[in-house]
Amino acid sequence: MPPERDRDHGDGDLGEERETLAALKNILLKVAQLLRPLGLTPEESINLVERLYESVLELDIKLAGEPDETRRARMVDIVQQATIRREDGQLVIDYPR
Repeated sequence: MPPERDRDHGDGDLGEERETLAALKNILLKVAQLLRPLGLTPEESINLVERLYESVLELDIKLAGEPDETRRARMVDIVQQATIRREDGQLVIDYPR
């Protein structure tokens, strides 16, 4: 039996949850891969996750009405193709066009 919280969601809500969860997993993977190369502090890591996730949510809103697979692919792509670098001590995220 699914957990109580899952039973209360409609199919649309669960689909949206899956799309953003897939993107969040990719965000965490990307940040983990950058910990050493960029020397991220815990605070920088958290901030980076928040910034990337905010971008994913903004994209999700723009893609409202698109098929789930299209939305999932686009949200994962934006994370995977984003370039993160340090510039003058600040983390800069360059998103694909």
